[in-house]
Amino acid sequence: MKNLPFCWCILSAALAQPSSLFADDLVFFGNLHSHTSYSDGSGTPDQAYTRARDVAKLDFLAITEHNHRAAEDGAAADRHDGLLIGKNPALYVGPNETALIPTANRFNNDGHFIAIYGQEFSSISKGNHANVFDIGEVIDDHVVTNGRFDSLLEWLATHLDSTGKKAVLQFNHAALLDNYSIQYGADDFGTQTNWIAKMSDHAALFEMLNGPAMAKTSGNRAEELMEDDFKRYLLLGFHLAPTGDQDNHYFTWGTSTDVRTAIVTDQLTRSKLIEAMRARHVYATEDKNLRLVFKVNGHLCGDILAPPAPGAELQITYTIEDDDEPNAAYAIQVWSGKIGGSTVSLLDSVSTTGTTSTPLTISDIHANAGEFVYFKIIQSNEDGVPDHAWTAPVWFDSATPVPGPEDVSQFVASRNSLVYHVSPTCRSAMSIKPSNRITGLAAKERRTQHQGCPVL
Repeated sequence: MKNLPFCWCILSAALAQPSSLFADDLVFFGNLHSHTSYSDGSGTPDQAYTRARDVAKLDFLAITEHNHRAAEDGAAADRHDGLLIGKNPALYVGPNETALIPTANRFNNDGHFIAIYGQEFSSISKGNHANVFDIGEVIDDHVVTNGRFDSLLEWLATHLDSTGKKAVLQFNHAALLDNYSIQYGADDFGTQTNWIAKMSDHAALFEMLNGPAMAKTSGNRAEELMEDDFKRYLLLGFHLAPTGDQDNHYFTWGTSTDVRTAIVTDQLTRSKLIEAMRARHVYATEDKNLRLVFKVNGHLCGDILAPPAPGAELQITYTIEDDDEPNAAYAIQVWSGKIGGSTVSLLDSVSTTGTTSTPLTISDIHANAGEFVYFKIIQSNEDGVPDHAWTAPVWFDSATPVPGPEDVSQFVASRNSLVYHVSPTCRSAMSIKPSNRITGLAAKERRTQHQGCPVL
């Protein structure tokens, strides 16, 4: 590392250092969501890692078996003769070399292929699925109740990942559950402010693209696109990077689609990938080798920055490379929102063609404290079907507390209704007769949240 001027050293103590000041930004492609017969999929971890490495040519694959028995009963249990980590944790931890972690360690080869292991927590009806990466024990569903994310975080506090840090979480297929009042533990922490703060200690990734999970063939398009859900969680105040996964349940690891999760870091090692995931230096792409490096004020997308000076223009640079489509055309959309706001807006769209040999710039973009900015890239292909990619945001909220809506004391419902309201100022809540009004936790009991509440 070269010597830095004294003034820069002082500045770097106050602000985050640009992500690649001393190293190249390399892009690695893979899949962070897949299964084998050790939960409700097919084949073995050995077969999954082999296919991902040798056929799909992925740089990394995460096998994320369901941790809980509820996901492994019935047809799945019959099909796989009880080879289920929730009922037989030795299939995850070993000592047999065919267990998931020993197999991952055998296949892991720095600089060539990275084998990641993890678990998919919860069931959809109990709050949706979340991947937990790189922990050394099966999440015990006798201790951690299925769907209780507060209980999960308590357990994870004493079960760190292989780097000795808090495990990274990914919110999976948000589109499969429209009950936002329970999704990812929203009902487990008392207030929404507390939920966001606690979950943000672990949650860094959001599955923008997923599936088709049950595909037995290659060349499919993604089954689930969760762009609107991504925007929703950004507006709530979560700091999340989008991923593109396949959720493989058959022998299609890395080949069911061209969708990829891309991770930007300087070396292909497990610890480097995990750290980049934690830092949200990640993007989702429908093109299997579309290399993107977008920076704002010298920082990779995914970083949290100090607010810019009032009126200051953001310094946005980017590179685009696609080896097998060197002449593709691109539209680059700039999206922005405010934490606690109601909408994510399109600020600008610029176009470019072909691979960039030197970084290009996007001008005339501004942001204020509490806002975030990210980029959606639309690649025009020769087959007429465009491919899309989404970067992580950069957030300008390091000096701004993450806001949250009302606490439990604000809940209100009618005795005769099956929904509750998070605010007494909701138009529907204000029409409840005093004799029918229930407030606090009692209002929530056995009721679902009024969608879009508060409606003013």
